[in-house]
Amino acid sequence: MSDEITRLRQPGGELTTVRRTRDDGRVTVVRAAAGSYREDVASALLDVVAPAGTTQPIDVPGFALDRALVLGADAGERVVVAVHRSEVLDGESEKAFRNAISSHGTGLLPRLDNWERVPVPRADARLLDDWPGGMMRPSERFHPWPAERMLTLVAPSGPADVRVEIRSMGGHALVLQRRWDRGVGTLTHPDGTSVPVDLPRRALWERLGPVFLGDDLTGLVTVDAGTPETDVLEMRYQTEDRGWASLPMLEALDGCVARLDRQILRAAGNWAVFTSRSDAVIQVECTESGRLWLETPEPETKRSWGLLVTVPEAAELLTILAREDRSAVATRPGAESVAWD
Repeated sequence: MSDEITRLRQPGGELTTVRRTRDDGRVTVVRAAAGSYREDVASALLDVVAPAGTTQPIDVPGFALDRALVLGADAGERVVVAVHRSEVLDGESEKAFRNAISSHGTGLLPRLDNWERVPVPRADARLLDDWPGGMMRPSERFHPWPAERMLTLVAPSGPADVRVEIRSMGGHALVLQRRWDRGVGTLTHPDGTSVPVDLPRRALWERLGPVFLGDDLTGLVTVDAGTPETDVLEMRYQTEDRGWASLPMLEALDGCVARLDRQILRAAGNWAVFTSRSDAVIQVECTESGRLWLETPEPETKRSWGLLVTVPEAAELLTILAREDRSAVATRPGAESVAWD
């Protein structure tokens, strides 16, 4: 058995490649990029005897990556890479793994051979309900995502009551939907037991990250009242040239006001609907004259109270809607009652 070591200077740091040729002619290759080579890590990876397509635990002091993944033979060579337990699904094909770490998945591929990198936990996810114009489409298949992005951006930003199913590499299944400023659903453990999830949407990664990192789940918190978000409204809108959202999305008050000024007023017929936590409603539309008509519906009387407003006046009414959970349109001077057709 013999080892051949080559080093190549690169802009991002030295690339070290070790080829070990065994007595039977088999060759095992390990690579360390960005000047991250360590002899103890190389020794642990080169000693791996697992078959291609499988992982084997490694334990190197001070080394964050705890699995060796054996990739298929390339020109007679076995390539062994260091991964974290949260990054790879045991038993999947090399093609599926490479797709999962590509730019269309977790984005890990360019950093795969950097032995000093921070693990990039993976979440396989699929949308269970329609999300028109959203970041995901309903699918029978799961798609790989960076777990942190899924729990900090995608799931918390989804429309109300649209469910996403998210699986960890350890076999946990999380079904989540946004209800106002919370993420609500169920976490099912690999043994089939389930627990409810009811967390502030901005705390999903903080609370549930250990599930996707493969950490010890003792003391895991899946239900927490937290602190309600302030200055937010649910919003639907439609514009001629700046997109649309047919399902309610949660938006900061400043963002709601900015949308009126930058988008709704751009063309006649553009509209937006804003809803508070207890379903008080204000809706606005750009009129043919280019002004802003604002109204609040009264379903019990089949009428609406409305008036023409400036953007600052609309901002004041939206602020009351967000902070006091009520519409003050009917109390404004000049507001008129309009019967529904």
